[in-house]
This record gives sequence, C-alpha cells and structure tokens, in this order.
Amino acid sequence: MKKFLAIALTAALAAGITACGGSDSASTGSSTGTSTGDAATGTTETAEPVAGGIFRTVESNPYASIDVHKDYYSWHTQFYGMSQSLFRIEDDMTISPWLADSYTTEGNSMTITLKDGVCFSNGEPLTADMVKRNLERVAEVNTRFTYVADWTIETPDEKTIVITTPELYPTLINDLATAEFGMVDLDNTTDFDNAPICTGPFVIEEFVPDGDVTVAKNENYWGGDVMLDGAVFYYMGDEESKMLAMQNGEIDGYVDISPASKEVYAMSPDMYNVTTINTERRAYALINSARLSDNIREALVLGIDKAAIEAYTEGILKNAEGFFTSGTYYGGVQAPTYDPEGAKAAIEADGYTFNDATGFYEKDGQPLTITISTYAKRSLDTLAILMQEQYKAIGINAQIKLEDNPDSTYMSNLDYDIGMYVSITDKAGEPFTFLNQVMTGQWLDVCGFGNAETDALIDQLRFETDETKKAELADEIMTDIYDSNCYLVLGQYTKSTAIRAGAGGLGETSPQQFYAIDENSFAN
Repeated sequence: MKKFLAIALTAALAAGITACGGSDSASTGSSTGTSTGDAATGTTETAEPVAGGIFRTVESNPYASIDVHKDYYSWHTQFYGMSQSLFRIEDDMTISPWLADSYTTEGNSMTITLKDGVCFSNGEPLTADMVKRNLERVAEVNTRFTYVADWTIETPDEKTIVITTPELYPTLINDLATAEFGMVDLDNTTDFDNAPICTGPFVIEEFVPDGDVTVAKNENYWGGDVMLDGAVFYYMGDEESKMLAMQNGEIDGYVDISPASKEVYAMSPDMYNVTTINTERRAYALINSARLSDNIREALVLGIDKAAIEAYTEGILKNAEGFFTSGTYYGGVQAPTYDPEGAKAAIEADGYTFNDATGFYEKDGQPLTITISTYAKRSLDTLAILMQEQYKAIGINAQIKLEDNPDSTYMSNLDYDIGMYVSITDKAGEPFTFLNQVMTGQWLDVCGFGNAETDALIDQLRFETDETKKAELADEIMTDIYDSNCYLVLGQYTKSTAIRAGAGGLGETSPQQFYAIDENSFAN
C-alpha cells in the first residue's frame, strides 16, 4: 500500500506542482537556496556564456494578460525579463536597489533616488513622476494593493520620490521589491494586456493569451549589453511534454521539474545541469477550533509525519517544521514535531478509548472522525490521502472532502475540520506581512485563532524597526500560534530547474519564482 501511495503521490505532484493553489498569498517566497547541481548531475560544469541565440523554455500556467500591475501577471512579465521594480529580492532574501539607486528613511517617510540613465525600451526616461503614477495605478487595478492609495507620494525632482505612509511602515521596501510594482511607460503603452512597455532587458514580440510568449532583446536596455537575442516560452502544461521537448533539444531548460525527470537528467551529466533550491511556499492546514477541542487539535498536529511527506514527494515538499525558516532572525520558534504517542495521549485525555476491533478511538460508541477539506491544485488532494493514512495509524478516522475552490467554500463558510491551503509564508525576508494577513482576522483567520493579545503583538511588530526586538516579538507570536494547535505546517515546496549544457540563466538560484531570464542569460 505504501509503495503504491508513493507512486501515486509522485505522479500527482509531477502533474500539479506548477499550478497556482487557490488564491495563494502574495508573492513567492524563499529560503536559503542550496544548489544540488553536482549531486544531481555529476560533473557538468557551467558553460562559458556566448552572446546571441534564443533561449527556449516553458510557461506552465496559461493566463490572459501581461498587464504588469493586475492580478499576478507581473510574475510572468518579470519571469520573461520584461518588467523591473525599484528594488529586487536577492537569492539570500536581502533587498537591493534595482531601478532605484539608493534610499533613506526617516520616520514614516522614505526618500528614493533613481539610477542615472534608466529608461524604457522605447528610450523614454523613467522619471519620478512616472514612478508615482505607476504606484497609483497599482492601487487602482490590483485589489491586493489598494492600501497604496493611502500613501502620500511626492516628486521634488525628476529623480527623487518621497513616499509617506499614514503610519510607520518598516516593510515598505519589501512591497516595492515585489513584481507587482514593476514600472511601465504609462504614456506610450497602448495595450497594457498584450504589449506593456517596460524597462527590462527584453521586450514583448508576441503574446498569445493562454499560449506561447516570445520576447526579443531590448536594444535600448539601460543596464548594458544583453547576451541573448531573445527567448521563447512555450506553453506546456504536462511534465511528459516538457521532458520530451528537453530530450529532443526543442527547449534549453525549464523550472519545476518532477522527481522522475530529475533522475533521468542525472543520468546524462554531460548534457544537463540540475539545481534544486528551497522556496517559502508552504502547504499547511487550518484546524477549526470551533469544532475540535484543544486535545484533538493537538493530536492532529502531532500525528503528521512531515519527514514521511518529504520522502513520498521525493523532496518536492521538504520537511518544514514551521511557517518561517529556522536560521532567519524571526524563525527561532518552530512547530511541534511528529509524536504519535503524544498524539494518542492527547486523544485519551479527551475521554476517548481505543477500539481494537475497528482500529479507531471511540467516545460514547462513536469513532473519532474528522473531515479533511482540500482541493486539487498543488497536489493537496494527494497529500490529504497521505494524511488520512497517518491519522488512521494513530486511531483517527479521517474522511476527505474535495472542493474546487477553497476560498469560496470551506475558507469562507467555515464548513471544515481540517482545511488545507498553500501560500507564501515569507514574502520578502520579514515576518509581519504573513502574520498580519493570516493570523489577525483580516484575511485568513478562519480557524478561530485570533485573539487580542496576539493581535497586539502583531501590531507592535508592524512598527518595530530594531531587529532584536522584532525577533523577540516574532518568537512570542509564533509560540502563541503553535500552542493554539490551530495551524499545521505540512511542508515547504522546493524548486528544481534543469538546463541543457551550454545554456544558463533561468533564475535557477533564485527562491523567487518571478525571476528567470535577464541580461546575463545565454543559450547554446
């Protein structure tokens, strides 16, 4: 049974790993990314870059627009090397100036100076006024950033932007580093959905909604020489098609390869380079405190073996004990680890006795039964099957309820015992954004956790600038969260990239999934 389940789980993950899950929270996150290229592929060395050529790769998710400011479309335009923001998120999760040259903060105001010579692909300069209008447009067209309308944005000269927020906002720079804040020439763009004019090293040549995308070198790129002549992103939804195209030499590489494909590429180390890094996208579950006692919630947390999840998924979901990665200044407190005997003790403390005949705990003649509500994207439905098996092993009868969309069903009507979800838990190297959105009742507090004491701590975190004090607050908040037994972290997604020898530069070292080709990318 375990062998069959492992095969089924791997197959399902291979098919679904690149799909968006529900309404994933904010931008993709990260961790300390570790290259496993040598271990995975043997002796392949990085190729010497050669100028020219077309990089051919894959787009796995169909979409209808490349308007930089709407929805999550900027994740694609930045992936294509088209759009850029004022700041960027580095591989180690630090924030660096990109279109900006420098910045200073004083109280709730930030003063940003633009780099010299930054221009759009049509040669028009990026001015402070254009930045201001771009930020205002984000607030108008993207419901996730309506709060930007509350900012006061001033432009004392053509290269200086002063942003003043209503309150002290230490994570402002993190917002400005996300893809949604990419700059567009608002005056000369006539088709935002199909041909935005941006600042990146590539320009759109052809966009087919829900299909292939072609970009060409930006001959006016402000950042210097661009290695590639262009790139093509073929729409391929299934792993088999991607692997066949790779083996036939039709593409140079792609992101989110399956474990099975990774093994195949590793057999030809002279032909392929494979890199695997961690992201901060996590699968987790919310446990409904309105339906389940603290003892039963504790049992549900302690009864999940996350190391087994990692083994079954062959590393696509890495064992993650908490919402934040240990090693970060705010990841000092981690969730309880797998403890099946502790889980059974918690169940028995709730008045249940084990029935040898049925294999389940019972109270008043009724078996201990819970429902796992889930959805198919990012393979949560298959993970639910594995959870069902693990709960059975500790005497809990778990039933699975599959929904099409979690947000319009159990996340809104609260009709669940365990509700599974996927989101980015570390948007850009700071804890506040996720905690504010998920733990305070504003967005996803659907398990009854929210309380005045923790809300007050999160409000303190909002305004705190001293890293030591922020770490102390984060530790106290995370202790409250894990002690509540309302949240169960299931795993941390990894990102594996395969690239043919002689090509390189597909964002393979970036934990963010909206970085890919840039001016330094090259093809064979």
